Amino acid sequence: MAISKLSIFSFRNHEKKEIIFSKGITVIWGENGSGKTSLLEAIYILSLGKSFKTHKQSTVIKNGHSSFIVKGDFFSRGVKNKVAIQTNQKNKKVIKVDGKISKKRKELFGKNNVVILSPEDQIITKGGPRERRNFFDRLFSIINKEYLNTLQNYNRALKQRNALLNNKKSLVEEIYLPWEEKLSIHAVKLWELRKKSFSDYTNSLNSVVSEYQKNLTLTVFYNEKNYKKNDYEKLLRKTRDKDVILGRTTTGPHRDNIDVFWEYKNLRDFGSQGEHKISLILLKLAEINLIKEKTGEYPIILLDDVFAKLDLKRSKKLVSYLNSIRTGENKPVQTIITTTDILNVEKSGLKLDNLGVKTHKLD
Repeated sequence: MAISKLSIFSFRNHEKKEIIFSKGITVIWGENGSGKTSLLEAIYILSLGKSFKTHKQSTVIKNGHSSFIVKGDFFSRGVKNKVAIQTNQKNKKVIKVDGKISKKRKELFGKNNVVILSPEDQIITKGGPRERRNFFDRLFSIINKEYLNTLQNYNRALKQRNALLNNKKSLVEEIYLPWEEKLSIHAVKLWELRKKSFSDYTNSLNSVVSEYQKNLTLTVFYNEKNYKKNDYEKLLRKTRDKDVILGRTTTGPHRDNIDVFWEYKNLRDFGSQGEHKISLILLKLAEINLIKEKTGEYPIILLDDVFAKLDLKRSKKLVSYLNSIRTGENKPVQTIITTTDILNVEKSGLKLDNLGVKTHKLD
């Protein structure tokens, strides 16, 4: 899996930019504010239909312009494909795949996979359960269409029940029952899929940790639920009065707790800065491995100014690990790196004069 060309128009601080990527490693370098991260953001949008930096994509439109356009030429599972996305000031989005309009963003999921490691991702280990649920829901949706469909069905039913809860006049039980039944069906299915997905992810994480840092114990604890449909329906009825007061559904998969433990201590509460950095790297490497295992191809790896945040020892370790994972043709996995200091990347063990390495300077 790889991207060969990226074209962007009126995106962030770029009026127009086109970049040709190496099938192996591309290093994009330049001063802060030159738009390096914006290029990774554009690739991410082409993969998942949304930004990793903002929920409102209209905010990335260059000042003075009415819309942005991002285009990418990809190569996935031996087949070329082209993706183009345009978003205007009203956040209206048009997605085209090979020239044909796609009505739903979910059609992009699993088509051209990427994994990004950026400063924004530290919220996965430092934030609350919601941030970790979002991380894992996105990953599991990429590798399993059934998970994606079940999650969307659950969220639709949840939204409808919450709308009833917010309408204080809707106190008649008969109004809630159909939606609570639907919510229960999708909730139980989602819990089943989440349990299986976490089992697979745990195996991937254990494999990465054993190679990367053998003596470390790093675990992701998912407080799984084993409700049957009727049990969850009873719970919804039991909590309905409280939910009406709060205006939201207080129990369900959208409230699942997920924690990361470093040597048996809760990383969010007791982890050092160094432990957070290493844990995030390992969580992301496990994500890369799981995507490879489930889809048969490595995703495109995006590293946003990662080496500026790591000491030399940890930087070298990351480069060494990335060099060890290879495609079926024994070639390096496509990796796109941004940095303000290209020498810092080279000191980390990446040989810039290698045939498969390409550099691109932004002014």
